[in-house]
Amino acid sequence: MRHISSEENCMERLWNIIEKENIKVRYEDLSRAPERIHGLYLYDNRIGPLIILDQHLHSLHRLHRCVLAEEIGHFYTAARTNLLIAHTSANLKTMESQDELKAARWATDFLIPDNEFVKALEDGNHNCFDLADYFSVTEWFMYRKLEFFKIRFGDTELKFKGRDLFKTAMVHSNIKIS
Repeated sequence: MRHISSEENCMERLWNIIEKENIKVRYEDLSRAPERIHGLYLYDNRIGPLIILDQHLHSLHRLHRCVLAEEIGHFYTAARTNLLIAHTSANLKTMESQDELKAARWATDFLIPDNEFVKALEDGNHNCFDLADYFSVTEWFMYRKLEFFKIRFGDTELKFKGRDLFKTAMVHSNIKIS
């Protein structure tokens, strides 16, 4: 069963944020980038925030939504300085990893709020494929949400084994969802 919030509604909410925050978005062919990336967030003091997305995302709706949400996540979680200046220290990899985690957490929380995630489990969606379908996201994105959920709520009745979720009887007294 698909989630009430339709795919179009999610994309509309993302585009509303882009418009409200005056974020510029461009689509480019990123297939020749050194690493296979689907999106890139930049901030330049002269032009402001810019998201560059791979033009091939237009035909990959779930991936498009996930990548766009994560790049918007960078807008909300990254420093407002030029990316190249901000990341020229010896700790480049650590800083990049922290930035990516913050953006991914923002994106997963936006597209899959904790209370809706728990409801999806209670409704019988007990594996990553079903949950990804329910929220119209990629399986990889769903795995990220599961990681963040476990970190946030610690020792719950939620147990993971491969692609399946076991012991999904969530006890609301153990997990405080706002």
